[in-house]
Amino acid sequence: MNEEDLEHLEGLPWQSELNDWQNQEHVQLLVVRRGDSRHPVIFVERSGSRYAIKETTPRMAEREIRNLQEVALRGIPTLIPVGTVLVKAPPIIVEIPGMPGLRDYISGDRGYTVTRLAPRVVPHVLLYRLPLTRRIKQRLLDAVAKLMVSMHEHGIYWGDPSLANALIRIDGKTITAIMADAETAELFPGELSEGLREQDLAQFGESLAWQAEDLRIAKGLPEDTMVLDDADYNYFCGRYRVIRKDHAMAKNQHTINLNEIYTPEGFLQAFNDLGSPLVERAGEIVRRLFPTRPGWYQQRIYEMLHVTIPGPYARRFYNLILGHRDIMSKNEERPVSIEEAAHDWYERYHLPTILRLRQRLTNHQNPMQAYFEIMQYKWDMSMKAGYEIPLEEAMNAWAAKHTRRKSIRHNPISHSGHTIPQDQQQVVEPLLPPEQDLIEGDELDPLLSTAERPLVHLNRPQLEEKLPDILQRDQNDK
Repeated sequence: MNEEDLEHLEGLPWQSELNDWQNQEHVQLLVVRRGDSRHPVIFVERSGSRYAIKETTPRMAEREIRNLQEVALRGIPTLIPVGTVLVKAPPIIVEIPGMPGLRDYISGDRGYTVTRLAPRVVPHVLLYRLPLTRRIKQRLLDAVAKLMVSMHEHGIYWGDPSLANALIRIDGKTITAIMADAETAELFPGELSEGLREQDLAQFGESLAWQAEDLRIAKGLPEDTMVLDDADYNYFCGRYRVIRKDHAMAKNQHTINLNEIYTPEGFLQAFNDLGSPLVERAGEIVRRLFPTRPGWYQQRIYEMLHVTIPGPYARRFYNLILGHRDIMSKNEERPVSIEEAAHDWYERYHLPTILRLRQRLTNHQNPMQAYFEIMQYKWDMSMKAGYEIPLEEAMNAWAAKHTRRKSIRHNPISHSGHTIPQDQQQVVEPLLPPEQDLIEGDELDPLLSTAERPLVHLNRPQLEEKLPDILQRDQNDK
């Protein structure tokens, strides 16, 4: 998480379980009625900032924050992710079922997801007090249906859809549903299949049954009262399909079908084949006039390189290749095809960067975010120097910045108890993380073509031994 949020949250009793925080005098808890959850959730205010904190396992905490970041990148209203807190704890002894006297040990480590409390959201306690008339129920279900359609169109499978996992924001007469739980979400590069859409719809219908019982108990109504029933679920499904149809019609209205040949993808490809310095500007104009279908950039990159760039980053990666082709064309004074530029980019920049990230990236860092930060470092440093800065130098500068952040975070106090000024703190060479903390090779597999994928599964010494030959080979091939 960023330094400001880290400072706000440092004084909390992370060594205690979340259920015990209410007994801590120095913790200012907010009285916010939350939806039902499998995990403990509390709300705190620190230095004027409000946070929601959920206790879970370390793995699930990191997964949910990554999901929330990706969901936000796809333009879906969701909680604002702040970061994770991981707490080491002694192993827990458990009895083995059916085997008296035998015991096993499971990890006692805890993970916390930290999100920013969404503004202008109606607390569930107030929603529960609303008279659930037919009109009010329909407006709430409309908002969730719009949210679910948008999620499915952007390749997001909710996995646990319910009214409890959606927050309601009211702006004047507008009601918006916000995704509030991404722990079970699955992300795909294009629109969801019909099967996954129907699964989400069916699971939402199942959730209405227990949600109805919770609402009935909260309102103190008789046991035979049906707060939500099949008619509400049928209304929800009907609204989902109407909204989906409206979205499809809106897309068609914005696509000018001059001829079957002149598709948006065809226009982009035609501009790419021109090799003009105006390619990117022309591409932007085409993208405004002719919206590309979901996943086109990702598919085009895969066709050229056989690597799978995550959907939210695919267009940005494609633009890197376009810029590289323009530079190649100028340097070699000849037209360079997009395919040639893509392969040159892969060998000179992409493959070396991914392999070096395998040496330095930890399992809680986003590889594509780090990738683009390094490319930006390289560009900025080259512009300032007036010549192309080697990739290794840009990588070291990026790593040094992260080392500096950790140094400031963990060593801000002198032995005398006074804060050390930032300009007096020494920044050492970037430290390599422990081997056990390195990012899993499986996460980097899709980012490399089949031939190089085994490289990201090597341990650090093996990779350091092979890396010089690999990079030298790429240079010799040129």
